[in-house]
Amino acid sequence: MKIALFILLLLSGCAWLPEDSKRAELLELSPQSQTLASNSHAEKIIRNWAKPQWWRDFHNPELNRLIETALKDNPSLHAATARLTQAEAVADFQEAEMLPSIHSNVEFHQRRFSETDFYGPIGGKTLTGAYIDPAVFRYHLDLWGKDKAKLESALGKEQAQASELAVTQLLLSTAIARSYIELCAVEEDIELLEKLTEKAQEKLQLVTVRWKQGLSNQDPVHANKQKLETLNQQATSMQTQVQLLRNRLATLVGKQTDWAKTIHVTETHVAAYLPPPEVLSIGLLAHRPDVVAALWRVESAVQLINVAKTEFYPDVNLVGFAGLRSLNLKDLFLSHGASVAYGMGPTVTLPIFEGGRLDAELKNQQAVYDAAVETYNQTLLTAAQQVADNIVQWRQTIEHDASQARAIEVAKAELNLTQKRYQAGLSSRDGLIDGELDLLQQQLADSKLHAAHLLAAVGLIEVLGGGYENHTLPNKKP
Repeated sequence: MKIALFILLLLSGCAWLPEDSKRAELLELSPQSQTLASNSHAEKIIRNWAKPQWWRDFHNPELNRLIETALKDNPSLHAATARLTQAEAVADFQEAEMLPSIHSNVEFHQRRFSETDFYGPIGGKTLTGAYIDPAVFRYHLDLWGKDKAKLESALGKEQAQASELAVTQLLLSTAIARSYIELCAVEEDIELLEKLTEKAQEKLQLVTVRWKQGLSNQDPVHANKQKLETLNQQATSMQTQVQLLRNRLATLVGKQTDWAKTIHVTETHVAAYLPPPEVLSIGLLAHRPDVVAALWRVESAVQLINVAKTEFYPDVNLVGFAGLRSLNLKDLFLSHGASVAYGMGPTVTLPIFEGGRLDAELKNQQAVYDAAVETYNQTLLTAAQQVADNIVQWRQTIEHDASQARAIEVAKAELNLTQKRYQAGLSSRDGLIDGELDLLQQQLADSKLHAAHLLAAVGLIEVLGGGYENHTLPNKKP
């Protein structure tokens, strides 16, 4: 009977809970038949292609060294790791809140009791006493799931922060790969430019000799001098770009700029197989850490709404203590059990009138949820666009590479014919130099296109999550 009355008291102490209003809905992307056709076999290939250590597929020891050093020394990565540790600590705290707490309490005091109050014989006296409680017990009865919801929210934030750490790692590694690819390409361009400059100087010498001998006017001399100066300007710009790229790489790795001198330039290529863009699946967006992080933040926001709802119900704590209590310190242990004190029972907090605070907090958490859902939706849309855009760029670099390879073959064939004409005395030295210059220009263009191809590969790896895997996603979307 007492239990029934207690339950009735709890229910009667509930504040009025508003009806649920319409909430934001998670976006569901349909298969993109024109750009991203569903293909489970392709997903497996892509997963194997963009591995967690995807940079190793470039088979470049120096690139491996740069990225692996950055993963240990980059300050931004350390900060993201600290934020994850903080989120883990909050989750551990919420888990501990679900367990009973037992602690000890010792209090010594000296008190004077008023003569005009109701203290009777001790009025007007000063006494020295103590309260010694070896066991003070407290346990929150989670009748409405409040503690569990808080724990689930903290775990959601922890998982979101773990995904954010993966985002930082991915962006850092791809930034290093891009800068290193650009550095290698510029260094290769400088070598080709030096050969171009040598041939341009040779051509200038020929036209200068003809002009001085009166065999031609001065126009070719001026034209070739301008070409030579343009090449010199390009070389200066490239040297500056090399230094800027080295400085950027040192900073990304987490080192000072002097460390940039230790960076070695080697040839970079991609040996791993990438399937044709038409067979990439939209399901691969689940492997993007930013999408996963946004979904976990939605899950966390759902639990905070549940916490806000439990505030409308009575809150019950089971508390107790056992110990010794006495106003006179000398009687504490000599009173033959008279100082023993203990107690146990529930404490109930009833939300009878809160002046709209509970409604306001519930609306606040519902708005947080709506914002989290819309952030997830926008992240998903942006991810789909980025994948589609990078597929277009990837396809373009493949076509440009193939076209440039044909252009180089044509330039080589033309140079071969020119050499035969020159050796047979059917053409001048100018024609041979022009053929060599044309081939070098084509090789310079090929270097730039090859770098663009590698950068497109890095871009596609990045938008596909870099091989990121998360096996702790919610069983179903909130």
